[in-house]
Amino acid sequence: MIEINDTCAEDPPSADAFRMVLIVGIGTAVCTIGIVLNTFLLLSLRHLDIFRSNLLYLFLLASLDILVELCFMLIFPSSLVWDYFRVELLYTFWHIYIKYVSTVGQVLIAASTLLIVAASFERYICSLSSSIQFSPQRRFLCILMVGASALFMKGSVFFELELLSLPHCPPFQNLRLDLSEITRSESYKTIWMFWCRSIFNVFLPFALLLLLNSLTITNLNKLHVNGFQSVLVEKRCQSDMATFSTPEPLNDCVLPYCPLMSTHFSMPSFTTTDSFCSSDQMPALLRRNSEACAARRRKRDATRTLAALITIYLLTNTLNLLITIMEFINPDVLGSLGEGWTYKYLADLSSVLTISSTAFRLPVYFHCNRDIRAQIRDFAKSCFIEDGGKKKKLKKLSLPIDASSSIESVL
Repeated sequence: MIEINDTCAEDPPSADAFRMVLIVGIGTAVCTIGIVLNTFLLLSLRHLDIFRSNLLYLFLLASLDILVELCFMLIFPSSLVWDYFRVELLYTFWHIYIKYVSTVGQVLIAASTLLIVAASFERYICSLSSSIQFSPQRRFLCILMVGASALFMKGSVFFELELLSLPHCPPFQNLRLDLSEITRSESYKTIWMFWCRSIFNVFLPFALLLLLNSLTITNLNKLHVNGFQSVLVEKRCQSDMATFSTPEPLNDCVLPYCPLMSTHFSMPSFTTTDSFCSSDQMPALLRRNSEACAARRRKRDATRTLAALITIYLLTNTLNLLITIMEFINPDVLGSLGEGWTYKYLADLSSVLTISSTAFRLPVYFHCNRDIRAQIRDFAKSCFIEDGGKKKKLKKLSLPIDASSSIESVL
């Protein structure tokens, strides 16, 4: 805090009825719902083996979402409340913590965006072939790079703000939040604060997510077409299984289609005097084919979950993208609309839309992914449904992470 001897002047009021409804009412409600749902999701996922699968992205994203929602409520609704209702205590506390909370919030938002990009990139790589997988070590390295990049891009916000104290001024005029000396450099302000951050935090993630999502869905459709014949093979195996109830031997036994290979293997034909496919072999073949179908189903669920997650991100950040483009083209136009109030309303709406995407994640996971849906239901039953006076104990669930199934993990 820097004490200065400046002229006492109160900032013009920035809170009106519309902003109070939009930010304090809707924004706070969305954040509260998001905190509850993401906390519930974290408690559900604690029974999963997240550290050896790409469920780690989902777990970290839910954790970051909770912190982002808390930062949102501490920054925006609190500011409007003390301005609209003239709460001096909240006014003082807000000016003291705003520099720290704003920096943390900016870093967390950047980390959340980059984490979705990293998860999308891994899903794209795995969609190229069923045999490709990401090791936990590579995943941890990728997450460390995400954290370092977010800190590098947004950590400097802390040094761009400074709190000015005017002790000789009356309340609501004795504290002032201003930009620091470093921001007065035209090159720093234009190149780093505007161009670099806008490109790396808005334009580039938006374009990458749009591209990776489209390519992943395209690759998944190709794999789905290539693996369609496995369904027909499974039905043939099931019909062949029924024929083993008769003493009549089989002349041909077809192995089920393997999703990790692109060829169809068949057993050589046998005569009645040679050995032939026994009924003991068929259950093992059907079991292998059932496991392969489950693996493909999990991979489809994972890709569908991530695709829905990216779609929500793109939709909720479109307004923010358009505002950033307008700031690039002609920032004076935004400031002149409705004496600046239109720009404030659009910025508030963009903030609420962006924060609302954090509250939609659990419904997306529940709708798109069967494994997470079952886990959430089991956790809900263990919390709210009593069996004989005792709550049901939730069993620890671990997803398979071996070479044949690590790519079907969720998200």
